[in-house]
Amino acid sequence: MKKWIFAGLASASLAACGASGDTATSDDAAGDAATETAPDSTDAEPVEVEDAKVPGTEYNATAPVNCGFGGAAPTETCDAGVIRNWGEDGTTLVEVQKPDGFKRAIFFNGTEPYGADSAEADGSAGWDLTSSRDGDRITINYGPETYVIVDAMITGG
Repeated sequence: MKKWIFAGLASASLAACGASGDTATSDDAAGDAATETAPDSTDAEPVEVEDAKVPGTEYNATAPVNCGFGGAAPTETCDAGVIRNWGEDGTTLVEVQKPDGFKRAIFFNGTEPYGADSAEADGSAGWDLTSSRDGDRITINYGPETYVIVDAMITGG
């Protein structure tokens, strides 16, 4: 995920707070000072910052997620990694390491899952993907597999 930082915004904000040493005795003067020193967002130059990577991986973050298999509730813990801005359209990929040693990829558009990888070999080619939300947690049912992923893992927030 690329993030933008506006250089010079902090100093402009301090100036707007009266850090320049100006003192105002009336409400009108205070309003005028704030208006005159408010930062103009068109003056700031954006600086592109890449989302960090977990050393030795392609993941932007890793975390344990609740998971369940064979139609069971998600009471197990599986390791997962996220690649933000994975797709050209800004989609996100979450890979979950299953207990059988295989990985399941789940694809997100924003914080909403829209698909998962499938294969004839494991029977997942015909599985349906459904999801439900509870606050900042999304529960994904993919055939007999269940995963619970928090939004912060997907968004980095």
